[in-house]
Amino acid sequence: MKRRMMALLIALCLCLGASALAEEQQTFTLGSRGEGVVRLQQRLMDLGYYFHKPTGSYQAVTRRAVLAYERACGARQDGQLTPEEQTTLFSAYAQRAPFEARVKLSFTAQSASFSLTGALVSWDRVKTQLVPGESYTVYNCDTGESCQLIYQGGTGHAHMVPDSFYQNGRTMTKWMGESNSYYKIAVAVDIGGQLTAASLQYDNTTAHVYFEGSLSEVLGLRDVEHESLIKRAAGR
Repeated sequence: MKRRMMALLIALCLCLGASALAEEQQTFTLGSRGEGVVRLQQRLMDLGYYFHKPTGSYQAVTRRAVLAYERACGARQDGQLTPEEQTTLFSAYAQRAPFEARVKLSFTAQSASFSLTGALVSWDRVKTQLVPGESYTVYNCDTGESCQLIYQGGTGHAHMVPDSFYQNGRTMTKWMGESNSYYKIAVAVDIGGQLTAASLQYDNTTAHVYFEGSLSEVLGLRDVEHESLIKRAAGR
């Protein structure tokens, strides 16, 4: 009897704890921001509904992913996630998106050894050398191929775009694939005649180029994958 009462007491405490946690959570809707939205976007990505880099900002793209999830669950489709719905979303029983066998795997990983490398230079120094509107030569450390990218600015890292979408855009597509890519590659950027080690990710429009000490746009967090590639691009 005592064991049964103890089990019931523990179950009651767990239910109350889950209820309290749900009350502390917010309902995510358009305009929501913060770490909770990052976790939401990552979870939707894990389940196959969200196909972009987590930003921590709940905007139209995130809402479409939530609507797709709600549609798959047969739930009310309002593009909002209540605390109770979040509990289900983060559970082992969350509804996954139907698998589609049309995924394009056009990206080929870089080899273990690189044909060229660059110097390890901090982002704080690099951003004083880059000039908005200027075109820079970016080399693929593996193949040695190059393309021209125009520097547009950036806070935590450099934002660059192909100076010719016909020629250099095609080179970027060759390197990274035809769609928004989560892949990153080691590159070297010619800045004032010096090759500088960097890591590049391309979203089919903008190249996000990281240098030593660069930070992501997701709450200013470090990106360990970029950091590892930057060291490889420096020959380390």
